[in-house]
Amino acid sequence: MITFEFPLNERIRRLLRIEEIYQKFEHQLKNTHDYFEFGCFNTLFEIVQLVSRSDLKIDFLQELERQEKKQSTLIESQTLKEGQLNPKEIIPMIQVARKKLENIDVKPGFNFNNNLFLEEVKKRISSPGGLLDVDFPNFRNWAAHKTRKSKLEDFKSWAQPLMVFKDAASIILLILRNQCHVESIKAKEGKHQQTIDPLKTFDLIRLELEKTLNIYPEISANKYTVNIFFNQLSEELKKEPVKLNLEFKYSICWL
Repeated sequence: MITFEFPLNERIRRLLRIEEIYQKFEHQLKNTHDYFEFGCFNTLFEIVQLVSRSDLKIDFLQELERQEKKQSTLIESQTLKEGQLNPKEIIPMIQVARKKLENIDVKPGFNFNNNLFLEEVKKRISSPGGLLDVDFPNFRNWAAHKTRKSKLEDFKSWAQPLMVFKDAASIILLILRNQCHVESIKAKEGKHQQTIDPLKTFDLIRLELEKTLNIYPEISANKYTVNIFFNQLSEELKKEPVKLNLEFKYSICWL
């Protein structure tokens, strides 16, 4: 199965972007090919740009506090459903993430505690040609004399102060994805319209498709309906509407 997710507001879109960019960074650290460090630097600076916004820490703390109260209410009401996350396990995770966030000070334009080497890499990586030995012998020296293991240690050390945002996003998304109403739906001629309750606030739509179908959805939504259109790519990578009847799993989630 392959899962497609469609955020219904900017707050959830940002959470998904944070999750994806950290996943990309962790994957890049596992690569063994030459020049792996170039991709790692690019993604590391993307993380910095994303999480150093002044409002992110406040938003995360407020959401974690809200979810902690909500999970505590579930314990008191003893209304745990089959397959639902256990609040007694989730609450300690929320508390740890909150404490880490409260203790970190990431200001806009976070500069890795005045690390001059990283500041220089960040400045040069966005220039035409990127990191070139002819312009940046200091980087050439670092790349040539550091072992792969020591390079990984450097990257992990530089990223460590920023991992608190990954942890917070992961917990919030875990709760969100668990709080879903799941349906098996048949789309006629590659399209489907789903009615939603306008009195409720939803945050995320998830579609699960058989990977062998080799199709993808385009989704639009308002407070009343969700419209889903399935497409495929031609050999020339052009979008082509799917005209087949097909089955998929549909979930709409909320925090």
